[in-house]
Amino acid sequence: MPDSPILIAGAGPAGLTAAMTLAGAGLSVTVAEARSAVGGRFIGGFQILENHSRPEDAISFLHAVGIDTNFWLKPAWDAVLFDHRMNGHPVKSGLPYGYFLKRGPDEGTLDRGLLLQAERMGVRVEFNRRVGPAGPDHPDIVATGPAAADGLARETVFRTAARDRVWVLFDQAVSPGGYAYLFVLDGWGTMGCAVTRHFKGIDGFARSCEERFDAIEPLRKENVRTAYSYMNFTINNDRKWSNPPTEAPLLAGEAGGYQDYLFGLGIRRAFETGRLAARRLLGEGVIVETEKQKDRQAASLVGRFLYESSGNAGLARFARQAARKDFRDYLMAWQRPSAVRRLMLPLVRLAWDRRGPCSHRPPDHWCRRRPITAPPPLGETFD
Repeated sequence: MPDSPILIAGAGPAGLTAAMTLAGAGLSVTVAEARSAVGGRFIGGFQILENHSRPEDAISFLHAVGIDTNFWLKPAWDAVLFDHRMNGHPVKSGLPYGYFLKRGPDEGTLDRGLLLQAERMGVRVEFNRRVGPAGPDHPDIVATGPAAADGLARETVFRTAARDRVWVLFDQAVSPGGYAYLFVLDGWGTMGCAVTRHFKGIDGFARSCEERFDAIEPLRKENVRTAYSYMNFTINNDRKWSNPPTEAPLLAGEAGGYQDYLFGLGIRRAFETGRLAARRLLGEGVIVETEKQKDRQAASLVGRFLYESSGNAGLARFARQAARKDFRDYLMAWQRPSAVRRLMLPLVRLAWDRRGPCSHRPPDHWCRRRPITAPPPLGETFD
């Protein structure tokens, strides 16, 4: 167990989870956050804490590790999946396939709730502070989000009096390599378009996605805000998690590539890997749990490859099959590591392997080939 104060870079879910785990063990912890507030990357839109990658309920996991749900939260039981012909396929699940929550600096968001919990435990969070890999500000854990953009989303958040809905559109013509979504819950709406190719066309794609949804039922939107977000495709090859800590910082959350590549959902893995990084610093052996995380990454990467390769006909079949089964069980089958996915992984890695330098953080890693068109630098927009 370290006997000196711990420094963590990044006050997102991974960084704050690591901080709370370490503070709960009696250590002095400081979190350096480059932005002026928690959740500064987000504008209050809905995101999903997925609940379909393993049998244990996500909220039960949070409570088991000492994290309270002191933020807005709503279980997701049903949805409508639209194919490229705008045929709707209603899906339902016996248990929540996910939990909607809000991201951003405002009251009621996941980010604000985690900050309050961490501060109550004695964690010191210093805003507008950047720390690097060398020098006196050398962090023990880096949890600063994605370092490079391999996927891009344009998201609009708004107020509306419309009825609640969870709609997802699969059409490679208007969301190449990705999907579009419209969530309306409790008077708030979030509309997004996510792509993994042709980044420079994101604004046009987003308009086309909105037109598709409006053709079903136009929405009156108020207090409209728009932002862009990113994700990266990275698999960390480091096998040293069970050894004593080294000088290299541990990576958690998206900084370490821990992400659901199939649908781009990373909050649950942020919680889990933030806690794993903290336990690593405490000297606990976590190699088995870390390898399970990597197995889940590999399974979701193969799933993503199949998703992008199937075309609109394959995605329409995906939606039809989902409507015939319990949706959570169906998604869990897609996420489950298997012998077939392990056999496919080397082929997928070879097909998508990036050659040459990249901006991802893990020093020893695999990452996806650059998209056809490059995005703007992180933090900038197309406006």
